[in-house]
Formats: sequence, structure tokens, C-alpha cells
Amino acid sequence: SGNVTEMTTEEMQATVTLSTDRCFPGQEIALGLKITLKPGWHVYGTPVAQNYQALALTFDNPLVAEHSLDLPSPTPLHLTAVGETLPVYTSEIQARGTLRIQWSPPMPVPFLEALGARIEPGAYPLTGTLRFQVCSEAVCLAPQAVTFTVPMQIEAGIPPAPKPQA
Repeated sequence: SGNVTEMTTEEMQATVTLSTDRCFPGQEIALGLKITLKPGWHVYGTPVAQNYQALALTFDNPLVAEHSLDLPSPTPLHLTAVGETLPVYTSEIQARGTLRIQWSPPMPVPFLEALGARIEPGAYPLTGTLRFQVCSEAVCLAPQAVTFTVPMQIEAGIPPAPKPQA
């Protein structure tokens, strides 16, 4: 349930989930990442050398004030092909975190504008990128950066007080 976006390659399937598809400016919502790898394939965890792409999820939308994702600890795997032991994830990865929507003044008030631009209520695409490198014992595919979009409905902030009837 929630707000789900799926990405699929030949070697893996990834799902990014937000706990809701509507929220208020400044609200923090739950973020989830689930990856299922086909047998024999792995992706890298951290830390890895610069020539490898570790699994990473980022949001590049100005509406996203901040986000965090707690990935499980990777498992060290000795890769005979490269003669190195590297941190990897195999089969299934589940990670949880939070995403906070940028705060916005509930109505246009000059002294509040310094704290943040007003976010108009409406539908917004939250865009992000999942970076990873899929490898097997024998071969490493090129690092990939898959962009995704999660739709979000931003609700109006605190409504202004009703005007007295004349």
C-alpha cells in the first residue's frame, strides 16, 4: 500500500514506496526501498572504491527538504575474478527511512517568505535516482542510474480564518 513506484532490469526489481500520496508542506513521511535480485547477481554496498557504484537512492526535487534511508549491512563477498573482498547485497534488500517535504508558509505573508517560498497546493512529481551496479561472479555490468518519479499531492497548509460576514 502507499505510494509505490517500480523499476525493473533483467537482473533485478526495485520498488520505492512512500507512506502516502498526499501530504502537507513540512510533513515527514516514511520512505521504503525493496530490491529483489535474480539468483547469482549482487549489488555493492558501502564502502567501495570509486571504480564501483554502491547502491544509493537520492531525490533531486526541490520539494524534498531532506531524506534518509537506512540500508541493512552488506555482506563481505570474496570475488575471485577481481581478487577482492567487497561489501555486497544478494537476493533481497529492504531499507526504511524518511522523507521530509519542504516547509511552506500557509499563506503569503511577507515576513514568512524569508523562511521559504510558498508551495501552492497541487500535484507534484517527486523525482529521484536509484544508482547501482549489478554483478555476478563472472561479469560486472556498467553502473546504472535509473530515474523515477513518485506522484505527490501537496495539500493546503493551515487555512486562513473565515472572514466575518458583513
